[in-house]
Amino acid sequence: MPLTRLTINTLSGGVGRQAPTKRLTSEAENIDNCLVTVEKSVEKRPPLSRVAYSTQAGPTDSSYLPVSNLDAPAGFNPDNLYFHYLDIDGFRRYCIIINRAGYPWDPTQVGDDYGLFRKEVSPGVFVDINLSHFITVFRIEPTEWVEEPVDISAGLESNTSGFNRGIFEYLTFGNKDTESSYRVANQVYSNVAAASIDNTFGSMDYNVGCILWNKLIPIDYMPDNGDLDGETASNWVAQVPNDEFIHSGDVINYKVANLPNTQVPSNEDIINPNNPGNGYWRNVRDDIDFEIDPDTLEENEIGQNVENFSIVPQYPASEVYNDVRDANGYKAQRMMHHYYDDPRLIPFDEVAGVDFFKDHYQFTSPLAAEERDDLTSIADGFGKVYFCRNSYLTFPSGFYRATRYSKNPYFERLRSEGPNTVIDHRRMPIIIYKDTATDGNWRVAHMPLFPRRAGTSLSNPGPKALERKERIQSMAIWKNRMWIATDNTIFASKANSFFNFWVDDVTNVVETDPIDIQASVGAYNKLSYIVPFQTILFVASSGSVQFEVRGGSIDTGISPFNVEFRPTSFYSTSKLVEPQRMGNNIFFMDAGRMYMYLSGSSFNDEYSTSIDVSTQCKGYLPSTFGPVNASSAINSLMFVDGDNTNQMYFFTFRTNGDQVIQNAFYKWIFAPEDNIVSMKSYEKDLYLVSRRPLGPSESTSETRLVVYLASLETVPLATPMVDGLVKTANINYNINSLQTQITLPHYDPSLEDGYVILPPEWNNDAYTVIPIVGVGVTFEGGIYKTIVAIDGNYFQEVENTPLPVYVGRAYQMNIELSQQVQRSTPGRGTSSNEVYEGVLNLKKALFRHLYSGPYSVVVRRNNRPDTEVMFQPTDLNNIITRTDQLRIDTFGEKSVNILSFSEKVQIFIQSSFPNPVNITNITFTGNFRSSKATAIE
Repeated sequence: MPLTRLTINTLSGGVGRQAPTKRLTSEAENIDNCLVTVEKSVEKRPPLSRVAYSTQAGPTDSSYLPVSNLDAPAGFNPDNLYFHYLDIDGFRRYCIIINRAGYPWDPTQVGDDYGLFRKEVSPGVFVDINLSHFITVFRIEPTEWVEEPVDISAGLESNTSGFNRGIFEYLTFGNKDTESSYRVANQVYSNVAAASIDNTFGSMDYNVGCILWNKLIPIDYMPDNGDLDGETASNWVAQVPNDEFIHSGDVINYKVANLPNTQVPSNEDIINPNNPGNGYWRNVRDDIDFEIDPDTLEENEIGQNVENFSIVPQYPASEVYNDVRDANGYKAQRMMHHYYDDPRLIPFDEVAGVDFFKDHYQFTSPLAAEERDDLTSIADGFGKVYFCRNSYLTFPSGFYRATRYSKNPYFERLRSEGPNTVIDHRRMPIIIYKDTATDGNWRVAHMPLFPRRAGTSLSNPGPKALERKERIQSMAIWKNRMWIATDNTIFASKANSFFNFWVDDVTNVVETDPIDIQASVGAYNKLSYIVPFQTILFVASSGSVQFEVRGGSIDTGISPFNVEFRPTSFYSTSKLVEPQRMGNNIFFMDAGRMYMYLSGSSFNDEYSTSIDVSTQCKGYLPSTFGPVNASSAINSLMFVDGDNTNQMYFFTFRTNGDQVIQNAFYKWIFAPEDNIVSMKSYEKDLYLVSRRPLGPSESTSETRLVVYLASLETVPLATPMVDGLVKTANINYNINSLQTQITLPHYDPSLEDGYVILPPEWNNDAYTVIPIVGVGVTFEGGIYKTIVAIDGNYFQEVENTPLPVYVGRAYQMNIELSQQVQRSTPGRGTSSNEVYEGVLNLKKALFRHLYSGPYSVVVRRNNRPDTEVMFQPTDLNNIITRTDQLRIDTFGEKSVNILSFSEKVQIFIQSSFPNPVNITNITFTGNFRSSKATAIE
């Protein structure tokens, strides 16, 4: 048998699951808890450090994120949490947590506090639900997350951007923990299918905040709220319906039936439908509400839908209200509740007890006081509404209202009459934003949607998705437009006006007008995600088709005239995993598969396609996915196994020109108690949010969130390689057991394999590592705590204060090598890596390492006990030399006897020590007997 040597120069190829003869020499059978790079081959992954949190009032002792309502009576389900991460400028970073856990709204129970709703959980037993439980915001810092205030003080009665019942129902619609009926925007939906959080919510960055949408809610137009019976005040009397919504953007015009002799009810009376006060006129809300966009300073019009202006109610004729009776514009429109507050059209002091400021004059005139006419009667023309049949100069046809008359006329444009004129903003996405213009608090608001201001439902029908009542699946901002993908439609806003989805002038369609695209190309395709990428909009569907939206060029924007929607590739796509942009590529996933999308636009090509980049890992990748994230800094994707949520997979993809130099899969494994619910990478840092139990499963089912921070690159050599480091000074020495006992403020049974780390201030030179010999659990102050024990007395005080220590869990680095096969040597008349047929008998292996501590090589031969050979550093010149300290060997090697046929042996490289390990290359020595007569060169 000729002597042979097989060399593994690098393990940067990651995990390979093809036949051993088809694998690359750089691929292994398994790689766990490692970093796999071209530069350093394979090394032990960096540890997870536990991130503290603090409130604005100062730091607290809790080691869990204070996300409210996790133990609410409705129960806490991890599928009820949704996370949105926001990076403003590389310094201001935020995590917005949405918690949809809660009860469906019961309109018969209203709390006394503006921020409270009440639910009857059993006959006569009510539970208050605080709306602040549903949105929590943290400022992300490297060592702590700082909670920032979310303002819900606007309550129910205000039309400012505050928390309200409509937003409450939008967030909790599709609650995982509840199987009863759901309501949103006055519509009742029975037995809504419980869906995972990724199948419920989606979000995107928007200014200093985000836009959040609920994928379960069908979008629609506002119903006609102006269909009143009769022409007299007596027929307008109606109790406020119990299911009436009060929500952001509303301007409420409640009117009592027998004016002017009855006191107008207070806001509290209006809010509480159980108040037995005077009857109300039916709530007819303003069709138009004016808001100023803080970014563009444009005036936006939003509001309700009244199909015919002529049925907007007016006050009954009287001597006081003669002017009102005569305020007739086009089609006898009564626009009383659209007048500005100055000049006052009615002398309010003549009607005792009636607050005309509140009930009539909702808006401030955009004109300065000195520019207004000195009018006292609407008979002079002020406030009249006119219809312009044809366009004139820059004024499109439509309705206009006079805001001054005797001087140079000024007219403002109003919405059109007719059905389907106003989009129901209660069903549309909500905006969560940081109010930087005032107090810096976080607030919630509805989208300031434009009403139709030109044409009718025939000449200007708006997005087809609204007519079909489809559900929003994804949103994006691309080429100065807001793009929305629904079940089977993609539509875009007007250019440079993100909340306007209407044609501005039906007689003159221009390039800036909205875009509406039907997504059925050859068959029905249910859309799932849209991703802006270079000069295309990538569209993924759950119907095994990927699309591109193209149009325009670098110099020309996309428009209704040049938009193109084309299918480009045909691969199955996971509905719950958003495609990820990494570097110059887009990656999307399906069960056990990962694909890379190759856009032809990147190469000035007409055609695009996708390729499967996971062919070498069939059976290795999970079939379901949890959180997914991409880091262009390390050219890697990270995704959590949906079935084993303490396991996170990595995919590293690097190119050099048109050559792929790394295409590697590997995974990290965390403590069994960890359940990763969210993650986000910033440059070379990775934040993980894990859900952990508060105590033993037989004692409690409660869970809390903890945040970890991990480096995605090599950490300094002196860093202890243990997870979840916690600093504590709760230390006691037991003189009877001769052990030091350390109490941690949380429950962590996995510390049985952990270490206590003494920081450098103990000995002024390095970290000292002491293995834990015992773990116990105690119940103190209403919480479970962990007590760990180490041998010896490590209780030291400085100025009557115990010196703190660190406690953490060890984790095992594990590399299982592929089966070795005899390959040809390139350059000797044979092709590279050609496999020879024969029998390979491995004698020994030489493992070379760089800056490594102890590690073990485990040889598992067929039907024999495992053989473990440990490497111990012997570099006495290193400054870390004590046996109880972290020891590092700068450069070295370890020879291990294999003594087995290659197909009968498994070889593992393992390390559970709190030391770094870096395996650079491996050389096998053995004998090979060829099955052919040809000798091996």
